[in-house]
Formats: sequence, structure tokens, C-alpha cells
Amino acid sequence: MNSTLRVICCFVAAILLTTAWFPPAVSAQWQTDVAKSAQLAAKDGKDILILFTGTPWDETSQKLDREVFTQAGFETEISGDFVLVKLEFPKTKDPRNANDPRNKWAETFGVTTYPTVVLTDSKKKPFAITGYQEGGVENYLGMLSEHRRARQMRDDYFAKAKNAQGDAKAKLLDKAISGIDEIIVPIYYGDVIEQIVELDADDKLGLRTKWNSQRDAEMRKVIMTDLMLIARIEKPAAAIAMIDDVLKEIEFPIQQKLEILQIKLGVVKKLKNNDATDALLDQMINLDGVEGQTKERLMVKKIMLMVGSDRRTDAMELLDSSLQSGLAKGERNLFFWTAKGDLLMADKKYAQALEAFQQAIPFAQRDPDVLIELISGKADALYALGKESEALQTLDNFSDDARAPADLRAEATLQKSMLMRQMGKTRLARLSENRAIEIADTPQLKGEIQKVVQRLRQRYEQSN
Repeated sequence: MNSTLRVICCFVAAILLTTAWFPPAVSAQWQTDVAKSAQLAAKDGKDILILFTGTPWDETSQKLDREVFTQAGFETEISGDFVLVKLEFPKTKDPRNANDPRNKWAETFGVTTYPTVVLTDSKKKPFAITGYQEGGVENYLGMLSEHRRARQMRDDYFAKAKNAQGDAKAKLLDKAISGIDEIIVPIYYGDVIEQIVELDADDKLGLRTKWNSQRDAEMRKVIMTDLMLIARIEKPAAAIAMIDDVLKEIEFPIQQKLEILQIKLGVVKKLKNNDATDALLDQMINLDGVEGQTKERLMVKKIMLMVGSDRRTDAMELLDSSLQSGLAKGERNLFFWTAKGDLLMADKKYAQALEAFQQAIPFAQRDPDVLIELISGKADALYALGKESEALQTLDNFSDDARAPADLRAEATLQKSMLMRQMGKTRLARLSENRAIEIADTPQLKGEIQKVVQRLRQRYEQSN
């Protein structure tokens, strides 16, 4: 190699040396054996900080190393509280190293990204899992100190809980794990959660809900699925008994309880026993927590089932009395009015139906989904009374109101087109259908309306 080439090579090497990142030498403070570190921690009354990292190749690992772990004073400050462990990982796993202790510890603590920092006590039970954080060494030391204080509180409350009973024990156990990272509590403190839930089985302290709400929700979801299956395959009497047993054994939130009773209602209806059906609906209507529109909807369901079981007179009497009771309380009665209008339309009492719809419309301005039903009912009543122009204008007024949701405005416009088709005004009906497509404010809604329009045109135009 000539002298010029040698100079160039040396120069390039110097540049690479000044710009490339090389991991610093591992300090004597950092261990590489977790089991041995646990022994040291137990001996010295310390916790363990395990760093899962990829400093030779991972930028964030390098950043954490540079900003925190290699900063002057970090090891001195932290080594009084923690035994430090560093586990370096290659960028690509080598299948031949499957039994490497590093991989086993990563699997134990669910480590999949680098850098990850796991804080454990001397028995290797985690109390925090973290990683890179901005703010430098002082911020990081503060964060580690907070987690260690939470671990100390955990142990203090655990010690007190050993000699406690009942509610007192539940409260102490709750305090013990409340300071631990909430992400890891269900994974590593499941036994403690089970104790708390068992001690507060009736949820008097609210701790069952606090620690077991997700698990309870999953369990209830499974139960709901089972009950739906039971309702389909078991004989009615057996299915009803099973549903009643579940409701006695488990306390469900009001909405889920209503859903279960709805499943039971479907079974009870098979018995064709009006008294049993009415009694179950009354039970649903009078449940604690059932109020407002939910109560009104259930009452309407009862009325409609009475109509369906040839008790129309009784149903109308119940509907009218419910309306009067609601009016006396200053309630809007939107579902009652809608039901009354629909039933009167079915009886071809169009003038009375129109009056029912008109009475409710002013109270439904804040409920567009109910308002469109009332507007639709009013238009049908007007059309049935021979007031065709008024019926079309009623639908136009709603579809022109930009405050209403686009899908409901389009629905009113399509109803107008159907009325015009019944009137033999095909050309105007097609214009109204095109208008409904224009109203759509999303591609999905536009596509749905186009399908409806296509079916309307096939139904009315191909038959002529």
C-alpha cells in the first residue's frame, strides 16, 4: 500500500471512529445473571433492575444508555436500592439459542421490545415495567424512586393485611396493589385480586367492581351466550328454570339483567300464557334503575304483545292510561304517542292517528330518530285522508331541514318518492329518489340509498 492510500485509509478510519456508535464497556455494577442478582438483592435488602436492551443495533436502547445509564452518578445513586442487570439481545434471534437464559427471562416478563426495564423485588416479582423516558437521568432516577416507594408500600400493607380480617383485610390488600403499575397487576397479582374479590363478594366496598369488572364482564358475556343457546334448545319450562337460577346466583348490571329477561320473555311467549307474559314484562318495567325512555319502551312492548294476543281493547286502555299518567308528570311520552298513532293507523282511524302524531312532534325535536317516525306516520295519515299535497309537504319540510341527520332526511325523501309512485307520478318520484342520493353525506350511505332506489324502480317500473 503506497503512502497516499495509507493516509486516506487512516483518515477514513478516524472519521468512522468519531461518528460510529460503540457500546461502552459493561460496568462492574451491572450483572448478567438474574438468578445470582436475586441472591445479592436478598442479601443486601435491595430490589432488582433488569434492563432488556439491544444497544449495538437499537437506536432507542442507545439513547436510553447514553442519556441515563452511562451518565455520571447514575450507578452510584441507584446501586443503593437496586442490583443492576443488563441482558443484551441480538437484532435477529438465533434458533440455536432458544434455551439461552436471556430468552427465558424475556418470556417470563413478556418482553418483546427494546429497551424494556423490569423492576422486581428480591423474589423476582415485578412491581413496574417501563422503558425509555425523556427528561434525562434526574427524571429517570425520580421515576425509579417512585416505583420503589410503591413496592415498599405494597409490602407494608401486605404485612398489615396478614393479621386483618373481612373488610379491613380487603381494604389493606387494595392499598397494597393500588400503587403498582395497573398494567402488570392482573398478570402478577391475580392471587391478591382473587382475595379482594372474595372478601368483597357483595361489592359493598366497590372493590369487586374495581378489580374484577373486566373479568366479570367477560364471564357475564359467556353466560349470556349460554342462556341464548339454552333458550333455543331446551324445553320452555327447563329454560325458564335455568335462567331464573342464573339470575338468583349472579348479580348483573341493570342493562344485562334486562337483556337476560328479554331472552326469558322469548321463552315465556312460547307458552302462550298471557298472564305469565304480562307478569314478566311488569317485572322488567318495575326493576330498580329502569326509568325514562327504557321504562316507556318496555311498556310499549307490553302493549304491542297484548295487541298481538287479541287483547286490543285492553291494550288501548293501558296505552291511554299510560299517556295520561305521563302527561300528569310532564313527560314527553314520545313512544306512547308513536305506538298510539301506529295502532290507530292499523285500525284505519286515520284522523285520530294524525292527531296522535301531531301532538308528539313538537316534543321530539331533540330526538331525530323518533321524530322521523312521527313525521312518517303523519305523512301516511294525511295520505290516507286524501290530503296528498300536505303529506308530501310534511316530508319535504323534514328532508329540507339541514339540522337533521342526512340518513333520516334521505329516508323522508324516499318515503315521498313511494307516495308519489302510488299516486302514479313516476317522473317526480324518480327526481325525489335522485334527491335522496344527493343528500347522502358519505360514500357508504350513498351506496345504501342507491340500492334502495334500484329496488324501488324494479318493483314499480318493471311491473308496469
